[in-house]
Amino acid sequence: MMERRLYRSSSDKRLFGVCGGIARFLRIDSTLVRVAAVILTVCTFVPLLIYLLLALIMPKEPAWPYGHDACDPYDPLFAGRGYGSDLDSEIERLEKRALIQEVHRLRAELAKWKGL
Repeated sequence: MMERRLYRSSSDKRLFGVCGGIARFLRIDSTLVRVAAVILTVCTFVPLLIYLLLALIMPKEPAWPYGHDACDPYDPLFAGRGYGSDLDSEIERLEKRALIQEVHRLRAELAKWKGL
């Protein structure tokens, strides 16, 4: 069995990805980790220092997950966040580009008809 590694999340992050990485390592929802960190920070300010230290020390998540992590149920690819949203934005960008090209084609055709 491959060992799990603790990384800063590159897809489930608000500031540096520390809470997202901890949540993925523990296989829990990242919102729970963030809420716990905020509550403890309001009470003691210690988690804020730990968060900043971990942001400096923890390595970034590799670009391509491998091994058993690829089928992790908390993987952003399957949760509809991270990679999925990048794909959605890329599809949206391509749709806009296709619409702009179609508008240019129709304008050229209209100009041709007006010129006759």
